[in-house]
Amino acid sequence: MYKKNTALSVAVSLALGSLSVAPIVAYAEEEVEKLQKMKVTGSRISRVEMEEAEPVQVLSSDYIENTGLVSLGDVLNQIPGVGGTVQSSSVNNGSDGAATVNLRGLEAKRTLVLVNGRRMVNGGTGANASVDLNMIPTAMVERIEVLKNGASSVYGSDAVAGVVNIITKQDYEGFEVNVKQGATSKGDGQVTDVSVLAGSSSDRGNITFSAGYSEEKKIMAGNRGFANTDIQHDGQGGTYVGGSSATPWGYYDGKTFGPEGSNSLRDFSAPDDLYNYAPDNYLKRPSERMYLATQGNYLVAENDILGPVTASFEALYSNSKSNYLLAAEPIFGAFQGYSPISADNEFNPTGADITDWRRRMVETGGRNRSFESDTARFVFALDGEFSNGWMWDTSFNWGKTKTNQLESNVFMKDRVSNAVGASANGQCLDSAGTVIAGCVPMNVFGEVSQAALDYATFTRQDSGYNQQQIFDFNVTGDLFEHEMGTVAFAAGYQTRTEKGGSQPDALVVLGNASGNAESPTEGSYSVDSFYGELLIPILSDVTLADYLEAKVSARHDKYSSFGGETTMGYSFLYQPVEDVLFRGTYSEVFKAPSIAELYGGSAESADVLTDPTGQDSSGRSQFPVFYGSNEELKPEEGHTASLGLVYSPSFVDGLSTTVDYWQIELENLIDNIDPQLMLDECATSGKYCDKISRFANGDIKSIDARLTNVGKLKTDGLDVNLRYAYDFDPMVLSLNWENTYVFNYDLTQSDGTVEEYNGKFISDQIGLFSKFRSTLNVGLAQDAWRANWTTRLIDGVDYELPGSDKETYDFSVPTVVYHDVSAAYAFDNGITLSGGVNNLFDKEPPLILDTISANTDTTTYDVGGRYFYANLNFKF
Repeated sequence: MYKKNTALSVAVSLALGSLSVAPIVAYAEEEVEKLQKMKVTGSRISRVEMEEAEPVQVLSSDYIENTGLVSLGDVLNQIPGVGGTVQSSSVNNGSDGAATVNLRGLEAKRTLVLVNGRRMVNGGTGANASVDLNMIPTAMVERIEVLKNGASSVYGSDAVAGVVNIITKQDYEGFEVNVKQGATSKGDGQVTDVSVLAGSSSDRGNITFSAGYSEEKKIMAGNRGFANTDIQHDGQGGTYVGGSSATPWGYYDGKTFGPEGSNSLRDFSAPDDLYNYAPDNYLKRPSERMYLATQGNYLVAENDILGPVTASFEALYSNSKSNYLLAAEPIFGAFQGYSPISADNEFNPTGADITDWRRRMVETGGRNRSFESDTARFVFALDGEFSNGWMWDTSFNWGKTKTNQLESNVFMKDRVSNAVGASANGQCLDSAGTVIAGCVPMNVFGEVSQAALDYATFTRQDSGYNQQQIFDFNVTGDLFEHEMGTVAFAAGYQTRTEKGGSQPDALVVLGNASGNAESPTEGSYSVDSFYGELLIPILSDVTLADYLEAKVSARHDKYSSFGGETTMGYSFLYQPVEDVLFRGTYSEVFKAPSIAELYGGSAESADVLTDPTGQDSSGRSQFPVFYGSNEELKPEEGHTASLGLVYSPSFVDGLSTTVDYWQIELENLIDNIDPQLMLDECATSGKYCDKISRFANGDIKSIDARLTNVGKLKTDGLDVNLRYAYDFDPMVLSLNWENTYVFNYDLTQSDGTVEEYNGKFISDQIGLFSKFRSTLNVGLAQDAWRANWTTRLIDGVDYELPGSDKETYDFSVPTVVYHDVSAAYAFDNGITLSGGVNNLFDKEPPLILDTISANTDTTTYDVGGRYFYANLNFKF
């Protein structure tokens, strides 16, 4: 361990913290805290110093307040080390009501989220693979530690891209009320956040309580010029305003009444007759959250063996409500399995059957699905210190999330088919001319009656849950002293059980509802883990080695679902002189298959395929393909590595720079294999033939395209941070410049081809991968006030779209820079007034063609525009 408190050690401590401009006395308080042993994210060894080999970024509670945001997901998704796509309130089409974080763009499921160093139950619609950050109360957060390295040898599965450890306020004393209000410059997207925090301490313990309510109101796509139409690629490198051929004025075998509402059918003409569905969608979803949380600790006993024994607990209940709104249901007749409109339908003016009919069912008012999630979490822990100085702790951690979804006006395919079939005198008739009881004929050539909607629609009800139970025991301490320092260790055991399930509505499972059929998911697994770490000082106070240490970590996880997985981690710290520190890590990582990936059931699809082997002589063009989960999945495996430099020149007080190169490689990715690729490979190399089931005569019976382990991922880049703090009495100037530059992001497909993601927008589902992201924060503070200016840069990307002439066209997205300002003033009576403006210059998101919504990437760019907020804090 470090033998002296050098300028570098202070600088590293500052580098681990995120900029929050506050009175300079905070630094003196930090030095006092360093005398106590503590754990830092990425290691279980308790030690006095904050310095670690693993690069950790810390977002303080002041930093969170300065963003003006009320969702931890939104806060985390502004740091430069993120990428790809996430769940957030800016996701409408495809939302599950949650908020997630995606470090390094490796998907949210490969980022581990902890609360006070312990796992948090997953959230979402059921059987999910990532934590819903909406469940965690912002008012309780003391800081967020972001480890941007793999850490499976310490924490197990999921810690591939990194770890987000949310630390709540400990030993709080006092009472405070916080009220925040905000809105965009256009008067929508209003935000209200109210929280209460109270705590009391005695000489034996503390109890802290918090409660809060938060509401974010909607922003409609129709209220933003960049999002109120659907801008599409014209197939020749240009653009046009697109839309849908499923229109309120109908499409009937190439005929329409047109938007002008003609009394007779005419030829359908695109794009003039397309329907603009864009304004009817949410641009930003509304949401409500409330929570009750309490935590405490109490010194229960002191004895010669276990030392001072402290009991502690954490309890949380949170409720989250949200909904999405899409344009009204489009029905695409035969393409979706509906029957033709009968020539004998009493509303059919053509006198002939209409097979290709399309209709936008605007009478329903849109597809509105609501989500409501309830989360309960309880932790009980004991910790103490043996007489030899070793520290021990044990805990029980239980959590559960239950989610219900409701969507009204969902169409039943069989009833719609009845309603557009033969009819007379207001009654539906079957093929024999018999009246179909209860059926109301549907006039898809005019206005659909409420009675017809009542007959043909239902309210969809889905439910799901995630449940987690963990017991662990840990011990850490110093093994022995030698001339170069103290050899320290940590070891422990953990047993964890994960359960999850999702139950779609019965009509959805049967495939009788509009949209795709879904299968229920239900499953569980357990894992027993043993782990340990060893820290060895190698050199100290010798020439060109003020300090050198090595650390080794190992973990074995035994899963009930697939077996065992052993991971190792190695790291070093080398301080040749006082001002310079080198650090490096190498960690084996893995991602265990999730409950949904293992037990999510399967669904049959009729895919258009060709059999190049020539064995199939049936003359068919469509073949049954089964997609879905696979109980035989193995974990994704790989490694992460980093090599870094920390430089803090002693001749410049308050200046520190960190530079870290990082690399991630992952194999056996859990994904589907294209069934056409299976057929092609079977014909040329014999590969995948075992996935193709055939009848005795060689005809294809079915193809197994369920999830499997296939493909590779490799990415690497550079994190650079520059910090400076200077006290020029009576004010303090602070600067923090955080940068991430990605060199490569390559995904190897199942056929061996390599797809480059770096510097590209891939799709709505996969996301955007900037080569460079940067955040610069400049602050100025005095005793009673502070002010901050933040600049966020997202480097431009490219993307490709196919053309009508079989060419590929390249498009570019420009670099986007946002500016945010905030300020605060603390009055003598305990009241603090703060506020700010995000996206000060009202920067609109850049155009990206052919996206699902808003003509941009809504998870990367700010879609709300300029946002004002004010915050009032009362402390008693």
